[in-house]
Amino acid sequence: MKITRLALLLPLFLVGCTVVIQPKKEVVFVSIPPLRWVVAQIVDTATTRIEVFVPESSSPESYEPTVRQIRALADAKAYISIGLIDFEQVLEGQIKEIAPKTPLLNLAASAGIEPLPEIRHHQDQQHDLQDPHIWLSPRRMATIGQEVARFLGELTPDSASAYRDRAQKLVERIDTLDDRLDRIAHTARRKQFAIGHPALGYLADDYGLQQIVIEDEGKEPSVRMMKQLVDSLQRTGVKSVLYQRQTSDAAARAIAREVAGGRAVMFDPLVEKWLDNMHELADTLQVILNE
Repeated sequence: MKITRLALLLPLFLVGCTVVIQPKKEVVFVSIPPLRWVVAQIVDTATTRIEVFVPESSSPESYEPTVRQIRALADAKAYISIGLIDFEQVLEGQIKEIAPKTPLLNLAASAGIEPLPEIRHHQDQQHDLQDPHIWLSPRRMATIGQEVARFLGELTPDSASAYRDRAQKLVERIDTLDDRLDRIAHTARRKQFAIGHPALGYLADDYGLQQIVIEDEGKEPSVRMMKQLVDSLQRTGVKSVLYQRQTSDAAARAIAREVAGGRAVMFDPLVEKWLDNMHELADTLQVILNE
């Protein structure tokens, strides 16, 4: 009788002890946090883990990937980059040696996005520096979303249709932001805005705006240059100076102090929640373009 009871209880015991093994997630690496947000809009995050190289608090211009990050790419489903940032270009060569089987997507090249020259004070000097900040242009970001969907769909054909549908919904949300920024620019009191690091060149190009850049070839401006900048801001009526979270605010604050009613305003180009961040930037631009 005891044996019979044990035989009846044994299946229940085994069921209660069953371990559910979760399938291992595929890993997609991206270079910067805003791309993590884009990929998350396209893939199923229940089956895909998205890893990012550059933390929000670091500057992509000076970032160096760790050896551990580079080696992890060997097991990744794919690596997606803007394609114009210095560390990305160095990393691309390393990936071809360390993880030759990992598919790479260089968004600027693949999507046919024409790089703009980076704004400098010394415009009379020849230079070939390109502005890498294409993700801060809503119109180019819409193209990026579609390109990510195409690329990942080729790697996972069964999901290609779902990726395209999600990309289209993403484009519609970005179009709403685009319409808003277009209205802000068209009704603005002025078209110029001051900024420490020239990060908004593509956005300015989208909406007919003009950056007045504070830094001088990546460095704080000289006393003479600061005086010229103050004169320029006073002449155009610009009061606020944008500065990037990942860079020094010293020059922006120093210049703002010399302008009547001036103030330094922080913005962060690397916030992962890209759409929310861009709407906040639109709020800021609406104010500073009409001061």
